[in-house]
Amino acid sequence: MAEDTEDETREDGVEGEEGEEEAKKGGLKKMILFIGLPVILVILAGVAGALFFLGGGEEEVVAEGEHGEAHGEASADGHGDGHAEEEAHLAELFRFEEPLIVDMSGPDNRSVLLEVQIALAYSDHDVGEMLAREDVQMLLRDEYVEFFRALRVEDIDGSTGSHRIRMELIRRTNLVLAPKTVDGVLLPSFVMQQ
Repeated sequence: MAEDTEDETREDGVEGEEGEEEAKKGGLKKMILFIGLPVILVILAGVAGALFFLGGGEEEVVAEGEHGEAHGEASADGHGDGHAEEEAHLAELFRFEEPLIVDMSGPDNRSVLLEVQIALAYSDHDVGEMLAREDVQMLLRDEYVEFFRALRVEDIDGSTGSHRIRMELIRRTNLVLAPKTVDGVLLPSFVMQQ
């Protein structure tokens, strides 16, 4: 019987040692999980941030170099590449000299004064010639004033309102200039006084 109790004690001791080893292994796994994983994540975030802030400059330099070579400079006989001429026209803007001042109806039928500066972006040289004509400018201004007077203050609020206004101005401009079209409408100044 004494031997049975000694065997049981030895077995309990062996099981206790194995339990302690498993507990140590489990503690080590938890320590790796709670300390090592956040450290790895911080290091990865640092590397990603460094690549983001330091890596963008080379692409711009390469892109500029490729455009210069791909589109070509003016040749010795004075003729340039057609793409270079087309790119030069993409950045052309027509800006109305006077801002539009429109009286709108606001909440509770109060008067709201709207002052808008409009610029038109175009790539076709013929559009620029049309926009330089005073009669075309008057037609466009009338279209714009009619559109803004029909708006409510609620229609203008937010980025969605701004997008809708630009799309409608493009549509009205293209109706006046048909068959020519503008590429975009810019609103450099948009002031509302209630």
